[in-house]
Amino acid sequence: MKDLRVTTGGVLAMLALLALLAGPATGWAQDSIDSRCTNPSDTACVDWEAGVAIAIGSGAPMANAANQAVRNQSALRAAKLDAYRNILELVRGLNVSSSSSMKDLMIENDTVRTEVEGRLHGVRQVGTPKYFSDGSIQVKIEARLTEVVPENLYAESGPPRQLEAPGMAPSGAGVDAGRVYTGLIIDARGTGVLPAISPKVLDPEGREIYGSAYVSREFVVSQGMAGYVKSVDAARQNDRVKGNPAVIKAVEARGANKADLVIAQQDADALRALSQTQTFLRESRVMIVLD
Repeated sequence: MKDLRVTTGGVLAMLALLALLAGPATGWAQDSIDSRCTNPSDTACVDWEAGVAIAIGSGAPMANAANQAVRNQSALRAAKLDAYRNILELVRGLNVSSSSSMKDLMIENDTVRTEVEGRLHGVRQVGTPKYFSDGSIQVKIEARLTEVVPENLYAESGPPRQLEAPGMAPSGAGVDAGRVYTGLIIDARGTGVLPAISPKVLDPEGREIYGSAYVSREFVVSQGMAGYVKSVDAARQNDRVKGNPAVIKAVEARGANKADLVIAQQDADALRALSQTQTFLRESRVMIVLD
């Protein structure tokens, strides 16, 4: 008779191999649904650098499906519906500005709610569905925030206003009023700022330096008010500002939603001076660095 004894090490090695091969019955074995997520999530998130909402959904097949094709179709429909619910919940939780959220606006205004829900029905599926051994299916969908959020909530209808020129043209710590810039990077680390669809930049007195009223509508609608990243280096590499961006520090975040940024007076005055001859603010070429 053959010796059937197996060493403890052999058993553990085999169990480890089986665990790797089996994997989870459903879902992706990762901390976040997408590497682009600014904040990790297992159901829905926003890539705030590109302004894209991302969601996944899972669906199980009908128990009484007549055949495999029907089982797959029913699971796929359920997965898409779940993804739609997840992205809707994500959008409802977004901050529009420092004082308003999508949830508040959708509750207060049925027109806004209906328009957002209608736009979400047009979100696109990305990649191929994932099929699991239990018959369930997982799909991923995504949409640009500017495609989902009604334009009138974050973009002005008329031409952009012109910032008032300062009494003199000083140079701030990160801004030289005599140079040509391709964009603006605001290092907001340490302020507790939170992403929003329509943030503002203020001077210490609360006067607006950057906001939707000062940006051309075409740029706001096409790329949003600002991109958000986790490092200054990542901001420098973003096409939105790439080249020779000015880099300044924010001193605090303001508003109920902590979406507006306050910058030093010398930086504010320098940006006012630059806005008289340069267009990067009017073209929403702004990146914000988060913690």
